[in-house]
Amino acid sequence: MSDARIADMISKIAHELRSPLTSVKGFSSMLLTRWDRFTDEQRFQFIETIHADAERMGRIVSEVLDLARMEADRLELHHARAEVDDVAHKAATRLGELPGAERIEYAISSGLTVWADAERLEAVLGQLLENAAKYSDEGAIVVAAEPAEGGVQIRVEDKGVGIEPDVLPHVFSGPAPRGAGYKTPSGAGLGLYLSRGLVEAHGGRISVESAPGQGSVFTVWLPEGP
Repeated sequence: MSDARIADMISKIAHELRSPLTSVKGFSSMLLTRWDRFTDEQRFQFIETIHADAERMGRIVSEVLDLARMEADRLELHHARAEVDDVAHKAATRLGELPGAERIEYAISSGLTVWADAERLEAVLGQLLENAAKYSDEGAIVVAAEPAEGGVQIRVEDKGVGIEPDVLPHVFSGPAPRGAGYKTPSGAGLGLYLSRGLVEAHGGRISVESAPGQGSVFTVWLPEGP
């Protein structure tokens, strides 16, 4: 990875951290200096927001550490048999109050399991779900999974803005604009790059089918394992 690209990634990561940090500082400052002016319900809402943003920063730091380990070829996975439905639901909770989270639907084969590092798989699905929520204003966001090709295939589908043809070949290659003219991603632009690395570290593969105005389908395939 070139020095220029590393510098760009660092800049984007710093930008991603700035938003939740500003929120934490703002709400905690109000509680410290104007505690008596707020009701118990308002205080609780402020504390909930602080907690959610602190968790968000923690996830960003974890992802950056995984990215560094991946680039240094030092990423270690902790495989175990995991319930796909359970991992998918935990991934959805990462969206918190993000608009669109309420539109998530599940179509996962009953009792389906996968041999994987559940925490890393949760991070991958969380990234795909977050993207789907950000880039679609309506329509269901579907998480589907079934046995396929001697392994497990998981899909995340949305009915959103889709991806421009010139961007599509590069979505897993690092920072890249998606849906030009529609929205500006709040993320660092590294989520799909990291997701590809995590999936490939499992011996799997990740792909996307998309067209402008027709939504996107991200597909993750993982080998069956022992």
